[in-house]
Amino acid sequence: MFASLRSDIVARLTDAEFRGVERHTWIQKITCPECHKREAYAHADSPWLVFCGRLNNCGVRSHVTDLFPEIFDSWTERYQPPADAKPNPTAVANGYLRDGRGFDLTLIHGTYTQESFFSQQWGIGTTTVRFTLPSGATWERLLDRPHRFGQKAHFRGQYRGDAWSLYDDTDLAQAGEVWIVEGIFDAIALAHVGIRAISAMSCANFPGDRLARLQQAATDASTKRPALIWALDNNPAGRDAMERHIERAAALGWTNDGAQPPGGRDWNKLWQHGELEDADVERYRYYGALLLAPTPTAKAALIYRRTPRRDFWFEHSRRVYWFELNPDDLNKALESVTGDSDADERQPTAAEMDEAIRQAGKISRICNAHPTALYYQANADTDEAWYYCRVDSPDGTSVQNTFNGGQLAAASEFKKRLMGISAGAIWSGSSMQLDRLLTDQFQRIKTVETVDFVGYAREHGAYLLGDIAISRGRVYRKTGEDYFDFGRTRLKSLSHSPELHINPDLEAFDTSWVANLVGAFGADGVAALAFWLGSMVAEQIREAHKSFPFLEIVGEAGAGKSTLIEFLWKLAGRVDYEGFDPTKASLPARSRNFAQVANLPVVLNESDRELDGGARGRQFDWDELKTAYNGRNIRARGVKNAGNETYEPPFRGAIVISQNAEVQASEAIQSRICHLRFTKSRQTRATKELAEALERADVDAVSGFSVRAATHAQQIVDLVSERVASYEAYLLEDDHIRARRIAKNHAQLLALVDALGPDGLNLIDESTVGDGNERVIQMARERQTAINADHPMVEEFWEAYDFIESMYEGSSLNHYGSNEDHGRIAINLKEFEAMCGQHRLHSVPPVKEMKRYLRGSRSRPFVDSNISVRSRLRDNAATVRCWVFTDSPNRQQKP
Repeated sequence: MFASLRSDIVARLTDAEFRGVERHTWIQKITCPECHKREAYAHADSPWLVFCGRLNNCGVRSHVTDLFPEIFDSWTERYQPPADAKPNPTAVANGYLRDGRGFDLTLIHGTYTQESFFSQQWGIGTTTVRFTLPSGATWERLLDRPHRFGQKAHFRGQYRGDAWSLYDDTDLAQAGEVWIVEGIFDAIALAHVGIRAISAMSCANFPGDRLARLQQAATDASTKRPALIWALDNNPAGRDAMERHIERAAALGWTNDGAQPPGGRDWNKLWQHGELEDADVERYRYYGALLLAPTPTAKAALIYRRTPRRDFWFEHSRRVYWFELNPDDLNKALESVTGDSDADERQPTAAEMDEAIRQAGKISRICNAHPTALYYQANADTDEAWYYCRVDSPDGTSVQNTFNGGQLAAASEFKKRLMGISAGAIWSGSSMQLDRLLTDQFQRIKTVETVDFVGYAREHGAYLLGDIAISRGRVYRKTGEDYFDFGRTRLKSLSHSPELHINPDLEAFDTSWVANLVGAFGADGVAALAFWLGSMVAEQIREAHKSFPFLEIVGEAGAGKSTLIEFLWKLAGRVDYEGFDPTKASLPARSRNFAQVANLPVVLNESDRELDGGARGRQFDWDELKTAYNGRNIRARGVKNAGNETYEPPFRGAIVISQNAEVQASEAIQSRICHLRFTKSRQTRATKELAEALERADVDAVSGFSVRAATHAQQIVDLVSERVASYEAYLLEDDHIRARRIAKNHAQLLALVDALGPDGLNLIDESTVGDGNERVIQMARERQTAINADHPMVEEFWEAYDFIESMYEGSSLNHYGSNEDHGRIAINLKEFEAMCGQHRLHSVPPVKEMKRYLRGSRSRPFVDSNISVRSRLRDNAATVRCWVFTDSPNRQQKP
């Protein structure tokens, strides 16, 4: 093993996660990646495999390429020889094939070359290992961080009808058997155990041209044509292709048989795991025979001859059957078939045994579909659990869905659920037969961890974005079983909302929208885009800085707010969506909207409508959002069980507020907001055309923004952490900015503008970065001015007060009388309301509403409410209950 590679692997196996201990020739007490017990071990000299010592309960073998894919992500850096070394044109390819695939290089010498692949769009390249097919077409594996290119391999030329092999046609013709597999590495792996194989390159490709040449080679050598062993991958596509190709090959006169790798693994993986011994190969051929069995009876006979049992279930043609056989009946049938009353005289042939089993056995169909338990999933927070199952129908369709424990505990409940998720599927077996089926399928069933939101799972360091996931800078696609496999972790989201459609192919990512966005919205558009980028790393920013601000986008109707926000959602893969109106949503609905995303925005749309204090207006209070600023829970609810547990999901996303009027709330909320105002003043025909171009933008062409942001998340977070402190200090030096929270919020936004530029994602140039930063600084100044001002209701109150006071000589509302004596104002609010009615000041809000905001009065600071004041407005100096304010901000003492 390459020294630096061994060093890296040993370091991982002995780190804080795996906790292994290196002792002489072994690494012991490794935490098993499957059962998580510290009973796994590996060879210290060549730690390719990690063996779990719990043979009865786990016993799994894990290859280090699956456990630590990041170690095997860049082969050129590790294997490129130094400049002063002897030239080796295949040094990197050799390292990959030997250490990444486990191959003996002497066996495959001369069959490959080391080449390179370069992407013109991204300006990046990689070393490749290339193989050439007889037709001249080539296939090459990308070796250095292939996730950057959205593909692992690259074809050149047409391979249809052709196949690759280590051996020439003459050698294959004399082999007796030729295995047909999908990948080149599968064919090489089988060659290591003496099996002659050809690679069809894809399960969809029938290698008719190569078989024709093979037939001619057999004719030339006067030998019998070899039998074909179809050994495509064990997945639905591979199994269907095997049956289709065998039928076609049989029509051409070929003898056919099958073999199947277990557990969805390929032949190369089996070679690396040491599972291609003779007994293993014989078992894989048995799996192939089961797949190709023509009738249920033939399949039952195969199973019984291998593992004799009185009764068992089995699947055939996507239906489930039950087989029963009495040994006495079998003996009688054998006597009848062999014509020999003494069963011990000779061993019956396979054909005789099959016939006896056919006569004595009883087969009944217990389900007209094939349900398969795939894995166990649970939500620890709500104490709920499910088994995720696939139901295959005879017509070739498959559905995947969950069954809970109650639905699996009895045949009647299972039948109801099965009929509900799969059209026409009926279970007709007994509860005992269901128990047997589930017991067999639950042996060592996989466990998949779950989250109940869409976006960034902080505990796992992974973004779950619809059908793709991104972890440690790599893009993963969902497995066929609806979860993401990160090597050491299997993870899925239980949430189906929001539905994201993100194109992971960065070759298709078109950045022309950036110029349209800047042209249509100017520096305001840059600031909004920067916040949107920040929302994709909000969890990491809050972890480092304990908070992340809100963004408020306001403006008159037709100013472009909706166009901007709907386009920004396209960058996240969400189409035809702007936000939700919290005044139209119930409390549980709002809570779910806030909890269903992580590192994605939650947009509150048109939430300023309060309907003059009506029920709908009162049901949403801006103060509900205070805790979201720090990523804490917005609402708690009880867990449905007999205990006292509560479910309090933290807020993991970012808040965006879009409305026509500014948010009117407490200073605590106002200081958490970065504010953008859009007007029609800069709209022209040119900006209209640019905005319309954004509206027409295809989500497949722009959603690569999310992929780039997520794959560069650590770089963005590092840049923000590096610059926030200096930006915050710079803003606090500004004479117009005094609130530290405002400075911190806008410092984060300034750093995110930088992250859009050459130092980060390189979407905007330095000049545009400068314009965006100037706009953010202006936003900070405007926010400070906004929190210094009174609420509009308070301003309306004091305007009405001053107007009424000006109508009389002396004071008419201030029960303290002269301000010159007291410097305070004492107002009875009911009396104020009556005076407003008397003077027809109908625009003044009702006292019931004003009470919410008068305590925050800044122009005349609030002192206290309901104070008993000896009135100077009344002759008898009666005591009146008043709200008291200080007329001078410097005198706020209570009376």
